[in-house]
Amino acid sequence: MAQVLRFLFLIPIGFVLACFAASFALLWPFVDLPSGASSPPGVWLELSVGFFAQAAQVGTLALVPWGIFMVLTEALGWRSLLVHAGTGILAGFAAARIPPGAGSTALETAMIVAGLAFALVYWLVAGHGAGTWRRRRAATPPPPRP
Repeated sequence: MAQVLRFLFLIPIGFVLACFAASFALLWPFVDLPSGASSPPGVWLELSVGFFAQAAQVGTLALVPWGIFMVLTEALGWRSLLVHAGTGILAGFAAARIPPGAGSTALETAMIVAGLAFALVYWLVAGHGAGTWRRRRAATPPPPRP
């Protein structure tokens, strides 16, 4: 039963929370929050809609590659924080360099940080228990020598 709950709830929730963390890491450096009483009334609504739209964009971009990585980590039992963090950094670097015309250093840095944030949040929620659903084989003693 724990295996079913892991695959139906924990892994998808980890992916969604990781998308939120990555979208926050992408948007926060570029948000100019108004200060004081002169702020427009709909600024927080606009920021919230932008945040959720960015999270959806991160999710669509990361769904297939991270899905493949998640299947590999679950099947092989890779639970290392370094494996997840390194994959997140590489994915952020690839996402920053692959599109043509990518030249903004601030945007590239934000994408690399977003990839790292995505990977770390996913690891905290679901990745640290990767492969624990598999049954371990009991160690069999070697046959006696004649």
